[in-house]
Amino acid sequence: MTISTDAATRLCETVRMLRHLAIHLPDPICLSFLAQGSDVAPDQACSSVRATERAVSTAFARIGVKAVQYVHDGEAQLSSFEMFISKKICQALEFAYDHFDDVDSAKDFGRLVRHFDFSGAVPEVETLHLITRDNVALSVHASTERDRPAIVLALPCGMPFDLCRDWFNALSERFFVVTWETRGLFGSCTSFDQLSVDTDAQVGDLINVMNHYGLDSAHLMGICGGAVIALSAAATHTDRVNSLSLWHGDYNLGDDSLRTAHQQNFEWLMESAAVDRNEASDLQALFLDQATLATIPDSIAHAALYPYVNEELFYRYARLNDALNKTELKSRLEQITVPTLVVAGDCDETTHLGGSKHIAESISDALLHVERNGSHLAFFESTQVSKQTAFRFLESTVGSAHLA
Repeated sequence: MTISTDAATRLCETVRMLRHLAIHLPDPICLSFLAQGSDVAPDQACSSVRATERAVSTAFARIGVKAVQYVHDGEAQLSSFEMFISKKICQALEFAYDHFDDVDSAKDFGRLVRHFDFSGAVPEVETLHLITRDNVALSVHASTERDRPAIVLALPCGMPFDLCRDWFNALSERFFVVTWETRGLFGSCTSFDQLSVDTDAQVGDLINVMNHYGLDSAHLMGICGGAVIALSAAATHTDRVNSLSLWHGDYNLGDDSLRTAHQQNFEWLMESAAVDRNEASDLQALFLDQATLATIPDSIAHAALYPYVNEELFYRYARLNDALNKTELKSRLEQITVPTLVVAGDCDETTHLGGSKHIAESISDALLHVERNGSHLAFFESTQVSKQTAFRFLESTVGSAHLA
């Protein structure tokens, strides 16, 4: 049997997509090969299944996973993260475990996996590690057309770049776009306890990124918790900001009627886990239960689950988000004078429409745009309607002549 190239490639692509989760799980990662629908689970003693195990382990080894253990007829033993990874791998293989049966198939897959780029890097995006003034290594991403008007994208706090890659790509069609991943949560960081984690430190990261690329000024676009970073930068660095857009922002305005149940629960969770690592460990254990993460949309789970995947990441994530939640916004809003677009969704159960309305009313030159059927998930799926909203505002503030 010849190797199914599509299945082999899909396996590698899926492992690459899952890299943020897999490399931070404790060894060994336990996986199961699942049946589709009412089909009978694959026979663990079957030579095809054994060959598939070897192929999957080989692909995971390329991203640095040291050990994979296969659990047959024991899916209930898997953590929520391991079950999610198992499902994605099985979907990539179309729930068929006979792609790697013979010697030629194994050799072909070996060649593919040796040459496959598991890093997630793409030619159109420059990725580098930037050392900030307080000696923090930031993972920074930039598009290639530096002569275009600049956008600095403030990602949701703690989320990998992959979550917003579609938006980054769309904006890059007309702009020079730069962004970074949250301090202390990506790359090497052995001294987190010495790091500043407050909002001003995260604003400082934004300015460090601008300085690295020689950007005297730029449009700032903030998403969810990144909206607090972007608006804080616009308030404290008024000469560096041309315009501002805030998308589905997570704002704590001291009024629970302006926060969804999700926001209130998240605020409690972050404040509790930020107390110390023991508390964070106890709370992170809740996320190992498969039922706990059943509500995470499948299309974004590979990125959205990242900061929950182990105790240390969760503690760091809590410290950073707790600081954002405690940011005093009123005085900052009064200092923003640039044209501002505030976007919220009328179906968003993650962040409250009322909070965005309050933000828009508190900024002197702000426009509120409420997206019909808009939500966090719709935004991250990068709908065409949302892109059109973004470009209309950017064209009105940057000027259509720059976008020709």
